[in-house]
Amino acid sequence: MKKQLIIPERSVYDNLKRSAKEYGSLCAVDYFGREISYRELVREVNRCACALVAIGVNRGDVVSVCLPNVPQAVYLLYAVNKLGAAADMIDPYCDEMDIKDGLVKSGSRYIFALESISSKLENIVDALDIKLVVTASVSDEMPLVMKTGHIIKNFGKKKRKSPFLDWNGFISKASPTDRYIVVHSSGETAAAFISERDDSQSISVSNKNFNDFALYCLEECGNIDKADRVLAVVPISQGFGIGTCIHSVFSVGGTAVILPNFNNNDIDKAIIRYCPNVIAGDSRMYKVMAESSGFDSKDLSFIKTAILAGGKFEETLKKEIRELLCSCGSICRICEIESLTDHIAEK
Repeated sequence: MKKQLIIPERSVYDNLKRSAKEYGSLCAVDYFGREISYRELVREVNRCACALVAIGVNRGDVVSVCLPNVPQAVYLLYAVNKLGAAADMIDPYCDEMDIKDGLVKSGSRYIFALESISSKLENIVDALDIKLVVTASVSDEMPLVMKTGHIIKNFGKKKRKSPFLDWNGFISKASPTDRYIVVHSSGETAAAFISERDDSQSISVSNKNFNDFALYCLEECGNIDKADRVLAVVPISQGFGIGTCIHSVFSVGGTAVILPNFNNNDIDKAIIRYCPNVIAGDSRMYKVMAESSGFDSKDLSFIKTAILAGGKFEETLKKEIRELLCSCGSICRICEIESLTDHIAEK
C-alpha cells in the first residue's frame, strides 16, 4: 500500500530544514564514503546562503549551477532557494554554445561551474554580462584520504591558472558572525529551479511544483523509508535527478549516495560498493545492468526498489531486471516515474 504523505506548502529550503529537525543525526549525503548528516547539510546550506548574499545575490536573481553530482551543487540548490532566488540547472558536460544559450535564456549573472571547464567559461563570460564565476572541484568535498590521493595523482600536471574565484574563496565570504537570511514565501510564485531545458525552452518550477513532485515520487515508489540509501547517479542538472534522487529522499530522512562523472558501465561496481536500497536511472543504465556479469554470485538482497527515470520499461527489459535481481536475492519493486516536465504539465 502506498504511503499517504502530505507535504504542506512551503519552500524547498524549508522542507529540508524540517527534515533536519526530524532526522538531524542521520546521513543525508554520502559522497565517496564521506557522510554528511542532515544537521551538517543545513549548516553548510546556511553558510552557502551567507556567501551568496556576500557576493550580491538577491531575491529574484537567477544563479546558474553548472556542476555534476557533488555536495556543492546540493548546498547551492537549497541556499539559492532560501534567498528566494532561482537555480538555473545546466549540464557541465554540454558544449560551449549550449551553456551560453542557457545563460542567455535564464538571464543569470552568477555561475557556479566545474573547475575543469574554466577555459570554456572564459569565452562565454567575455560575451555576456556575467557578474561572478565560481569554480568547484569534484575533490573539494571528498574524504581527506581520497582528496589527498586526488591531489597526489594530479601533482606535477600543468594546471592553467583560472581567473575565477574558487569554491573555498567563495565560501570563506560567509562570516561566522553573519546573520542567516530567512525568506518567507508561500511558494506559489517564487521559482525554485529552472530546469528540464530542451532545444527550445527552459521550464520554471515553483516551490509548490517541486515539493509536489517529491511527494509524487514517494507515493509511486511506496517504500522509500528513513535511512534508506538511494544511489543518486542521475545528473543533478536534470529535474528527475534533483527531484527523485535528492529532494524526495531528503523528505523522508533517506541518504542520497551521490557520484560525479558516473558511467553506466560502472553500475555493477557502484551497487556492490555502496549497497543502495534504491537505484534509479534511465533505460540505458538498466540495459547495461542487465547485461553485466559483475553481479554473478553477488548478494543484492539490500535492493528493494528500482526506478526508471522519465518513461516506461520495455517489458523485456523489465523482465530481465526482475530476473537479475531475483537471482541475486532481491525482492524488488520496479517503479516508472514520469519526468518533472510531464508531471507539471498534468497539473
